[in-house]
Amino acid sequence: MNTQATLPATERFRFTTTGITCGGCANSVRTILGRLPGVLHVQVDVAGHSAEVEVERGSITREELAAALKPSGYALIPANA
Repeated sequence: MNTQATLPATERFRFTTTGITCGGCANSVRTILGRLPGVLHVQVDVAGHSAEVEVERGSITREELAAALKPSGYALIPANA
């Protein structure tokens, strides 16, 4: 019997956002992050100033996600470590 726990194939990163002020901004963020390797789903809450990104486990870091948005003027601040 295998007693090792199996890690889920995906992980979710939660962020507080800045610079995302409208639906158009949210769409831009979804497009930019959605093109990154390993990103499966991006959810942006404009009113709540938050975002959640689901990725393939080990494919990308939260820092890489934030760096991908920086040139566009949007910021992702890790909400959990």
